[in-house]
Amino acid sequence: MTAQTSRFPRKPDDDRPVAVVGGGGTLTAGLLRLLTGLPVEELTPYQAARSQREWRAVVVENYDLPASRGLSACAAARWQMARHTDVIVVGLDDAEGRRLAAAMPAAVYTYSDGRPQADLTAKNVRLRGTRLEFEALTDGELTRVRVPWADEPRLYDYLAALAGALALDVPLEEAVSALAGEDLRRTAGSIA
Repeated sequence: MTAQTSRFPRKPDDDRPVAVVGGGGTLTAGLLRLLTGLPVEELTPYQAARSQREWRAVVVENYDLPASRGLSACAAARWQMARHTDVIVVGLDDAEGRRLAAAMPAAVYTYSDGRPQADLTAKNVRLRGTRLEFEALTDGELTRVRVPWADEPRLYDYLAALAGALALDVPLEEAVSALAGEDLRRTAGSIA
């Protein structure tokens, strides 16, 4: 494993929480708590758009393509929260995510299922029995990830949480190890 220099250095006395914007009760929020050990708050897009609080990082769950050509509620919240955070985690697998990543005023950490320009890219995604498997590629490192799945595979929940953890200086090997552990099975089981 190579030493990494973070683009988003963590301040040791930083007590700001991480925000997850989405529908609430998500696997992403539970995974971020597990991977980072940090406080994670879940917000609806409306709560996020009205928030004036400072956040350590913002992860927006925006996996469904918007029905209209305009910004989704999650995207609008992401723009608002960009002024109050060090880093925003953005998925690149839809046009809205790519547009926001290119224009975001805050630092951006990107993830994707297959787009090599992302900071974190999932490669060779497969379902095997009761597991979801993929290779996580970041900064020249390639690591195999094996995670449980309940009723449906939730690749984007895992990618968003893993990208959030990496943006917050959690080493890839450490995060992947936590995803393979017993605590994850409890986290995934309680959310699924």
